[in-house]
Amino acid sequence: MAGRDELSTEQTLALLTRVVEAQAEIAASGPDPVDVLAAVTARAQDLTGADGAVLEIRDGDAMVYWSASGMAREQVGLRIPVAGSLSGLCMERGATLHCVDSEQDERVNIAACRRVGLRAMVVVPLRYRDQDVGVLKIVSKTPAAFGAAEATTIEHLATLAGASLHRATEDAMQACRQGDRAEDAAPAGPDSPDALSSRLDEVLATRALRIARQPVMRLADRTIVGWEALARFPERHGGSTDAWFAQAARAGRSEELELAAVHAALAGLETLPGDVYLAVNVSPGTACGDALAQALEAVDPRRLVLEITEHTPVEDYAGLAQRLLAYQERGVRIAIDDAGAGFCSLRHVLTLAPDIIKLDLSLVRGVDRRPRVQALVAALCTFAGGTDAALVAEGIETAEELATLQQLGVPYGQGYYLGRPILE
Repeated sequence: MAGRDELSTEQTLALLTRVVEAQAEIAASGPDPVDVLAAVTARAQDLTGADGAVLEIRDGDAMVYWSASGMAREQVGLRIPVAGSLSGLCMERGATLHCVDSEQDERVNIAACRRVGLRAMVVVPLRYRDQDVGVLKIVSKTPAAFGAAEATTIEHLATLAGASLHRATEDAMQACRQGDRAEDAAPAGPDSPDALSSRLDEVLATRALRIARQPVMRLADRTIVGWEALARFPERHGGSTDAWFAQAARAGRSEELELAAVHAALAGLETLPGDVYLAVNVSPGTACGDALAQALEAVDPRRLVLEITEHTPVEDYAGLAQRLLAYQERGVRIAIDDAGAGFCSLRHVLTLAPDIIKLDLSLVRGVDRRPRVQALVAALCTFAGGTDAALVAEGIETAEELATLQQLGVPYGQGYYLGRPILE
């Protein structure tokens, strides 16, 4: 939106807090992508005080009202030609567009606007799998209804909603593959609970689980400030690290496998320089358990970071917050992983007061070519500064991404461009 006023730091923090809360609700809406889309439009309307919100998906030469709320709710299924519509122009330019009054704006499809009853709107591209697939827009019955705050709010929400949509779609596809017994990324062989437990028994008994460490760097001078410990499993069984932990969850042995990885990572801590930290990944459930506390008793807490990862809801936020605070009081730092795409990762940021916020790679990948993501990352930098948290960008793979993140003020990062994981 050309010529809009800049928001103050206080306004940015307040706005982003509202968006973060909304994103958590969107991510928690369930595994069905349809539910995610419905949550996106409802939250867009609520956040901006609009009379309605619409999520349109492009279908050939038409834009289709896929999900809608408020005054536009009854228009789901409406098809508008891409040509001659503000939504189509928004996708073509890949930029936010603002209509102050549809009766005086030659860019809009006036017949569609009158059918919906809208006079003003802000339209933002919606990305999925690195492509603009549609738009998110807020609408009003009265002209000149939206300004800088509403435009920025919907831009940030659309950027985060794309990540939630991606996660929901991937989960739905995975469930479908499992239902059809199609081959997926799980460890090879029978997938019965007994077979899964047998493979886990073998790995744990033989200490075949290994640790790779990836450097975390201060971007200004490429100084290594920490290392993230990453579990690696025997190649003969196949399967990614995520697949192994998913399989452990199916066998009811998530905490056992997580703790084995923590013990393996801590065994190599003394080989690292004394001025760097070691980050280990744990789920909220494991973080709340006594077994983890016992594993960390002999470790210098000032050299340890607990990265909280999560792909399911937290049932007891108060209990988790209390346990993490106890760790922080000892000197352990807390990091929130996958900020921007996790199930409730940004809600964690608000609730758990982390020392480190890690930007999900979905926000880092191609950031040099994505102005709206740049705006969100810049806002998250302000947000992190306002909460005394350090911001770390994950998944940096190109010089262009690195340069853009530095320009935006992101202080730390990791990724293949900076350093690949190294097996101990």
